[in-house]
Amino acid sequence: MRVNSSRRLHLLALGCALALAAVLFVGCGSGGQETTTSTQAGVTTTTGGIATGGILRVATEPTANRDPAFASARADILINQQVYDWLVEVGQNNQLLPGLATEWTSPDGTIWTFTLRSEVTFSNGSSFTADDVVYTFDRLRNPDVGSPLVGLYANITSIKALDPTRVEFDLKEPNPEFPSDVADYHAAVLSKTVADPSTEWVGTGPFTIESYSAEDRTILKKNPKYWMKDGQGARLPYLDEIQFVFSPDLAGQVEALRGDQVQFVAGLTSELVDSINADSKLRVLTGPSSAFHYVIHMRSDAGRPAADPLVRKALQLATDHQGLIDQVRPGLAVVGNGTPVGPAYGDYYLDQAPGYDPDQARRLLAEAGFAGGLTITLYAQQALEVPAIATVWKEQMKAIGVTVDIQTVPPDVYYGEGDASWLKADFGITEWGARATPNTYFNAAYITGAAYNESHWSDPEFDALTAQINSELDQAKRGELYKNAQHILIDRGPVIVPFFETAAAGMSAAVKGIELAPDWSRTLFRAAYFVR
Repeated sequence: MRVNSSRRLHLLALGCALALAAVLFVGCGSGGQETTTSTQAGVTTTTGGIATGGILRVATEPTANRDPAFASARADILINQQVYDWLVEVGQNNQLLPGLATEWTSPDGTIWTFTLRSEVTFSNGSSFTADDVVYTFDRLRNPDVGSPLVGLYANITSIKALDPTRVEFDLKEPNPEFPSDVADYHAAVLSKTVADPSTEWVGTGPFTIESYSAEDRTILKKNPKYWMKDGQGARLPYLDEIQFVFSPDLAGQVEALRGDQVQFVAGLTSELVDSINADSKLRVLTGPSSAFHYVIHMRSDAGRPAADPLVRKALQLATDHQGLIDQVRPGLAVVGNGTPVGPAYGDYYLDQAPGYDPDQARRLLAEAGFAGGLTITLYAQQALEVPAIATVWKEQMKAIGVTVDIQTVPPDVYYGEGDASWLKADFGITEWGARATPNTYFNAAYITGAAYNESHWSDPEFDALTAQINSELDQAKRGELYKNAQHILIDRGPVIVPFFETAAAGMSAAVKGIELAPDWSRTLFRAAYFVR
């Protein structure tokens, strides 16, 4: 399937083996005075206390699609972050930062002009210009291409290259958050010379893809033409090479980390964090609380058990969010308010704890005609923390007389086209990646008829609020609209959001210069380096 722009679907390719036994750690020069050191990777030097050269090996799940427009697996997104650039980058606190665009302006929210960097070169030698931006975004909004961003960019009427370093987006309706939309992880800027991005990996990023094997690994080499420099004027990246070694087994990845066969593993559970903290040769890296979350969706169209808002509210009130955190991700999650808008969104967030009242939940079920109990089938993909969430939630539902039959399926089945798919199942658990603004979730998955409205929910009042948020230029008013929308989701919405994840990664203590992104699959390695 093709994945929603506001969601990061972490599809795990099954049957891939972790080929790590033969992998050897490659050291780098030490810090301090300038030195030259021979290693298995060749010659490394240090300048200004930063070691350059060396090979970083990263263990991750298998990839699913190498075309950035259809990136789905975490591995795809993580690799793309090293190979491509975006017009706008998203910082640690969801702030927008210059990328290939140095600035962006709009007089009224309908015409957006982006000023581009000059003297940036693609890895195939072609120069980056406004024409490449036009090509990239025309492709993303083309229904015939079918990218997940077609809906997100439906408001665009035209894209024009004003000159080589300026590009203009004309919109039908004002959109004050349009710069956030162009920061979507699918919107990597491509060269207009590329016909098939799934096989031609041409970017302006810090690394280039030298080889790719879906069953084994991807090897990235330093891009000598990369435009970015560090604070001392040295050209990035510092590393010579990154190897992404594929495995669907997170525990196996951590064992490889302990054996120094890889030097970076992300997406850690609390248990794995504890085990890494106990090893003096390793360290744990955490990011800020993010917008990454799971939803337990309740299909709400006619004929389904959750079509009755009383049933939805009962299941919400019977969910102990803190209990889920304590048993699934202790110390690495926050509760939020039960909606997809989490604390990471600052002024847009409605600071209201979700209700927990099993007695009221039982009364609502009885009022809905289920005094004798209710049996539901919950589809849970065999990935990430989904099975654990399903198991704990099943036990919580017992307290109100709801029997949950858990059907575990592979991720490719859950995100496939069959009856067990996330868009067809009455109840399912889906993971959604962090977005720069929460309205991306609303437009993609909650308004009536949205392409990824997995709950099939329809609420005219919510639709109208979302439309107002899309075009409201005053930030304070937009914040109030967001909070009104969250009240609706709390009162009669179609999902349960158990918690918001704090990302955690394990890494060799010899690795420095990595800042874990709130959505860890968007972590950059351009400033990573080794120390002894």
